[in-house]
Amino acid sequence: MRKTLWIVLIGWGVLPAGTIGHYRPLPVIRCIHDGGEEWALLRTFETAQGPRALAVDTRRLRTTILGSPNGAGACNPHSRYLRLLRQAGSPPYPLQNDGITRGKHELYLTTDLCPSSKKGFEKRLYEALIRRLSHPVPVTLFITKRWIDNHPAAFETLRQWDLDGSLAITWGNHTAWHHYHPGKPLKENFVLSPEENLTADILELEKTLLQRGIVPSVFFRFPGLVSDEKAVNTVTRLGLIPIGTDAWLAKGQMPKEGSIILVHGNKNEPKGVTIFLKLLEDGKIPALRPIREIDAECGMRNEE
Repeated sequence: MRKTLWIVLIGWGVLPAGTIGHYRPLPVIRCIHDGGEEWALLRTFETAQGPRALAVDTRRLRTTILGSPNGAGACNPHSRYLRLLRQAGSPPYPLQNDGITRGKHELYLTTDLCPSSKKGFEKRLYEALIRRLSHPVPVTLFITKRWIDNHPAAFETLRQWDLDGSLAITWGNHTAWHHYHPGKPLKENFVLSPEENLTADILELEKTLLQRGIVPSVFFRFPGLVSDEKAVNTVTRLGLIPIGTDAWLAKGQMPKEGSIILVHGNKNEPKGVTIFLKLLEDGKIPALRPIREIDAECGMRNEE
């Protein structure tokens, strides 16, 4: 009989809050196989309870925490996860809006939580979702550490909605610091800023979530939707899937079948939220799908 390859599987998104030590990406993504399931190992780290690993189900794209994983080997190159990862990281590499920008069916809601000096958050947006759509309502939060640190009460409200089943939050990575320099050209701004260390920026956000008892997803959004080939390669080497948009509502891009909708949940762009709420009230957003359900055959890139 084949030995079990890992000791403990800790729920979907349940990890005791606490200190995370020796947090490291694997130099090459490796997989463990057990009972017909395949898990790609992304990070290893230490907790008070012992060694742990962040892993993703290569079929369903759910992340979880494995305890003391051993026996990792080659991954199935045809898995949904690796197909989507390759697709998202392939050329061309536009300066703006690289990555998966849309699917073919239904709608996907993403809300960005960039650093903001505004108090509170767009509570009206999330409350409307909870009030109007079937629970749990799937929504992706592309979140930053700076926003979490400056808005602890708002963060806890969102976390509680996720825990009580009102929302089904996919915790997306928007970097820890979200560098931005007003007036600088895009090719020297956001993650292309001279001071950027993108790997450290990404890992710091993941650690921040884990220390708060949240398992980060494999989905990533570039701040300002700005990137280059090097940045895309950094993200995909870390096992993350870049997500763009074809419906940034505040910029007048209206959603259609398969759209990845972008609004800001941090009060920095209320126009987009107002447009979304009107669409919701008019019945033009009858349902939403989790971003992890975008199929590797259907996910499309902006190649403009």
